[in-house]
Amino acid sequence: MAGEIYFSNLTGKLDWGPIVDQLLRLKSLPLERMAQEGNQLKAKQESLSKLANSIDAFNNLFSNLSVDDLFKSKSATSSNTNVLTATATAETPNVTLNLSVIQLSSREVRLSKGGVSDLGSNISWSAFTITYKKGPNPEDVETFSIEGGSGTLRDLVDKINKSAGSKVVASVFYDGSQYRLMLSEKDEALSTVETDANAGTYVISTSGLVIGGQSDLDDTPLQQAKNAKVQIGTTIVQRPTNRIENLLPGLTLELKAIGDATVSVGDDYSKVRNFFADFVDKYNAVVKQVNEMTDKDKGLFQGDQVITGVKNSLADMLDPLFKYGIVSYNEDGTLTFNSSAIDELANKDPQELRRLVETVKANYGSYLERARIDFQSFIDDYQSRIDSLNQDMAKFQEQLLQEEQKLKLEFSKVEMFMNQAQETIDRIKNFMISLSEMQGGKR
Repeated sequence: MAGEIYFSNLTGKLDWGPIVDQLLRLKSLPLERMAQEGNQLKAKQESLSKLANSIDAFNNLFSNLSVDDLFKSKSATSSNTNVLTATATAETPNVTLNLSVIQLSSREVRLSKGGVSDLGSNISWSAFTITYKKGPNPEDVETFSIEGGSGTLRDLVDKINKSAGSKVVASVFYDGSQYRLMLSEKDEALSTVETDANAGTYVISTSGLVIGGQSDLDDTPLQQAKNAKVQIGTTIVQRPTNRIENLLPGLTLELKAIGDATVSVGDDYSKVRNFFADFVDKYNAVVKQVNEMTDKDKGLFQGDQVITGVKNSLADMLDPLFKYGIVSYNEDGTLTFNSSAIDELANKDPQELRRLVETVKANYGSYLERARIDFQSFIDDYQSRIDSLNQDMAKFQEQLLQEEQKLKLEFSKVEMFMNQAQETIDRIKNFMISLSEMQGGKR
């Protein structure tokens, strides 16, 4: 019965365990061959999966490719990056501009007229207001009310920052003899007003502030508010910060210093170069996998025409790239990318460069999509074979278990028979001895 346990040589008459083991080893040879076949199938399937993955990555390069996007980029260069730098977008027209940076932006910084000689000194202040002027019109102002109170100068700083900190930053300034309240713009981009002390025009002003017996802020700012100014011909462009956006559509300048610079905007082919560099990387990944699979010493697909056909098909479509020297062929079938050839063709005939990209996309994209589907079918077929083989192995293992039980049962019966036979022989022998003794015989 299934599940019964049999012990070899239980009676000491027959050690049948090694015999059963040897018989089972002989009977399990087909199972070992099936396991070897299964391992071979799995190894081939894994190798095919690696190739399929590299083909899929190569195919994605084309399935996600917009040729228009490759050729929309623009670049802006500055003849003097110490004076300014420039960036452009696809909307920026191709143009060359001679610029002069005549003024950099700065934030207004003002000091209180009065101060204290000791930061620990206790001061009192009445309620006062801080006005922040954002533009030239009377309504372009924002006013902050500061409640009256007492404490140190630092306490007053904290109170101002809590109330007006979105526009004005308060801190303590030591002028060498006393500590004074300092107010500065938090962000120069928030105001287009320039300081004009003679006309009494300030970005920051106070009303009712008294420190050390003196009212409000010093008439002469520690630093004046200035807008950045760039001259182009007779036109002066100004912005509140050193970042000048949309001087032309999509053109942005970052001003660094006073001086002159020439900004040139032109077509940017870096995306095209990146595309072909990526093309070569993914092409080489496929070829290297094919080389590994068909290696004459350890390749699992030596001489397989389907696998070698991938490498041949990819190479057959390279003629347009060879024509312009964009790639060169290596001994192992991989490619080397020549980025300078892209620049040469772009300068000579940008439309031909565009047609070249479109041709490569059409040829390789179509082939790789078919190859992706085909190799997935191969992988699925291997999986079906592996599943079928696993089922056969499971059945065979079950048969071996049944055969083992059967052998153990048969040999245990033989051992029992031998034991019973020996017992019979022993009884006969003892009977004969007893009979001989009864008749006067000797042992």
